[in-house]
Amino acid sequence: MSTKLTRKPPYRDTNISVESSKDQIGKLLKDYGVEGTQWTTYKGEEDLKFIVSADIRGVHKEIMIQVKPPQIMVRRRIKGQGMVHTRNEKQEYRLLFWWLKSKIEAVVWGLSTIEKEFLSQVTIALPGGQTTIGDIMVEYIHRDQLTALPPPPDEDSDEPKKVDAEAMIKEEN
Repeated sequence: MSTKLTRKPPYRDTNISVESSKDQIGKLLKDYGVEGTQWTTYKGEEDLKFIVSADIRGVHKEIMIQVKPPQIMVRRRIKGQGMVHTRNEKQEYRLLFWWLKSKIEAVVWGLSTIEKEFLSQVTIALPGGQTTIGDIMVEYIHRDQLTALPPPPDEDSDEPKKVDAEAMIKEEN
């Protein structure tokens, strides 16, 4: 996004520690029925994974969601170093907390569904490892290949559906 914001960034001056924000995120998720959460730090980046239960088109599913706090850089004066660019981690985790809270409440109060709110953060396993649907879609957009995706099924169609199957018949002696 290349738009320059002219207002003060949200939570810039928060005094709530990263640890407190992470605890509040854990409590928020637990309060809304999420049973398992996992914070992972790898190569200096942290992410949060959690599993939510959802009924999608009448089928019960457990979906893994992966989110990362934004990286917000600010210029600060550090003693002995002068003005430097550094991360504002307190701000990053407050923003993550309120973002998750608003998305979860939108689902709970009927404004949206879990799959719509978190579609780009849904984690899937591929032969090369785990990735998110959002990462896959960004790659399709980058390659200008969105038209290569199959159209969604027409759920209202009365036409019989074609299923490719292979049958194996076991002969008994």
